[in-house]
Amino acid sequence: MARASWNMNYEKILVDILHEHNHVKYRGQNGWAPEGWRSMTQMFNKKCLLAKFTKAQIQEKEKELKANYKVLKEARKQSGVGWNEAMGMIIAEPPIWANIIIVSF
Repeated sequence: MARASWNMNYEKILVDILHEHNHVKYRGQNGWAPEGWRSMTQMFNKKCLLAKFTKAQIQEKEKELKANYKVLKEARKQSGVGWNEAMGMIIAEPPIWANIIIVSF
C-alpha cells in the first residue's frame, strides 16, 4: 500500500466525514460497517479530488487520529495541564510536559 500524503485540511475533512457518518446505519458492533467505510471513502475522495486515497489509507488515518485523540484526552486529565482553545493545544510547564511524554509513550 502506498503511503498517503495527508495534510491538516485533509485531516479536518476526514474528521468531519467521520462525525457525519457516526450513525447506526454506518456502524457495526465493533466499529465502522463496510458500507460506512465505502461511503466515507467515496465522500472523502469527492471532496479531495487530488487525494484519491484508498479505503485502507483512510482506515489507517482514522486509526492514527483515534490514537492521537486518546493521548490528548489522557494528557488533559493531568494536574497542571491547561488547554488553549484558540490554538487547539495543551499548555503545561516543562516538568509536566516531561510527565505527559513519559505517560503517553
